[in-house]
Amino acid sequence: MAAHSPTVKSGTPIKLVICGGGASAVLLLTALKDSVARPIEVTVMEPRDKPGAGVAYSTTCPAHLLNTRACNMSASADATDFLRWLKREHPRRGFNWGAQDFAPRRYYGEYLQARLVGIRTVPSIKLSWVRSAAQAVVAHEQGWQVIPARGAPVLADIVVLATGNAVPAPLGADLEPQVQRLIINNPWETERKNEIPQDAAVLIAGTGLTAVDVVAELLHRRHVGPIFAFSRRALLPRSHGAAVAFPHGLQKAFPSSLRAIVKRVRELCGEDARGDRWRGVMTELRSMAPALWAGWDLSERRRFLRHVRPFWDVHRHRLAPAVHTRVRRAIARGQLTILRGRLESLELVASRASLRATLRLHDSRQLLEGAVLINCTGPQAHPLRAANPLLHGAIADGVARLDPLALGLATDQRFRVISRDGAVQRTLYALGTLARGSRWELTALPEIREQAQVVAHDIELLAAARAYPAAEARSLTEAQASLAL
Repeated sequence: MAAHSPTVKSGTPIKLVICGGGASAVLLLTALKDSVARPIEVTVMEPRDKPGAGVAYSTTCPAHLLNTRACNMSASADATDFLRWLKREHPRRGFNWGAQDFAPRRYYGEYLQARLVGIRTVPSIKLSWVRSAAQAVVAHEQGWQVIPARGAPVLADIVVLATGNAVPAPLGADLEPQVQRLIINNPWETERKNEIPQDAAVLIAGTGLTAVDVVAELLHRRHVGPIFAFSRRALLPRSHGAAVAFPHGLQKAFPSSLRAIVKRVRELCGEDARGDRWRGVMTELRSMAPALWAGWDLSERRRFLRHVRPFWDVHRHRLAPAVHTRVRRAIARGQLTILRGRLESLELVASRASLRATLRLHDSRQLLEGAVLINCTGPQAHPLRAANPLLHGAIADGVARLDPLALGLATDQRFRVISRDGAVQRTLYALGTLARGSRWELTALPEIREQAQVVAHDIELLAAARAYPAAEARSLTEAQASLAL
């Protein structure tokens, strides 16, 4: 399908549809509130009863803390916005919240919803919600038509795909029902986790952030049974802490090839018992990541994903110190065991109504038994393997295509979706991890906030084009040039 370029009509409000109503949608709406003065009609398609929080921030467990400091979690460009809200709405006795603190995630969900209330009061933004997931997006002669799973189609000039993270790829899908009943493939199914007996052995596939969330939740519920978490490398996320500030010239002197970067990082992090140096290095690399990713060819990116990504993830996406301490104490007392190995098979132990997992590491095998297996292998990134009809249809129809590494959808550097024939869809955007293939670092909220500001700026350009009669016959690209924005 060739790129679809909607007609720019002078004098009418821009119609925007956001497919997904989680944190990414709120960040975009906040950026629009701060940057777009001209009229805009926004429709958000989201099936959840509580819009704004998404999966990550809908948790009610007090043990689930943010993995980012309060000073970096504002929805807007105002770095103190979240901290001010936190102090006002959830004040602590004694020492109130500080910039370096890690707040409960449920508080952040409340904060996002509070920002939505503020957005509804902005005169230039007319906001409406469709309580349904977006099912399809198709080209229409006046723009786009977004079709919800339930309800009437909605016409749009601009569409933003902000569907968030998918659930993990299912485990045991080909096994008999008796085995499948002992597998929790969605790690956020609170009701099923609440049914786990407190003294039962629990198996967890994965040792990343989601696995830590499940462990923290079990411990908060005073689970006393053994917990076995396993992955191919048995790597646990590291803890936040102090970081060494490196000289300003460090980035300029940094190599660009992956092999040389790994060597340089090892040199910089030598003799680092407390972890101050590697945290400082990761802080530098975080800001460099988009440029490094853009400079690598596909083979270099593949090498990173295959050999370096697991180590990048556990050092880059770190835990709140309190959570890290709790996990370490569970390991020290023998309740939590971290194992290395690949899941080879699952079978039912009928006599005990339990599940037996076989782990394989090289030529050795290890048997584990538990009352339940919780799938914490991480979000399914491949759009065609995720249970999302919107993405399946967009790719099948040629509106979008996979990025070369199947990390999400192919986009340009402004996060505009690329069609099957390689043309840029100038009014169709991917927000959040869907656009990860374009710059890699699009997982944490600070990076998605910056991305949302880029998309909001483009929307402002189209709104400005409609406000100027001289621009009414121009495409969005021509309007950008004529307005020198």
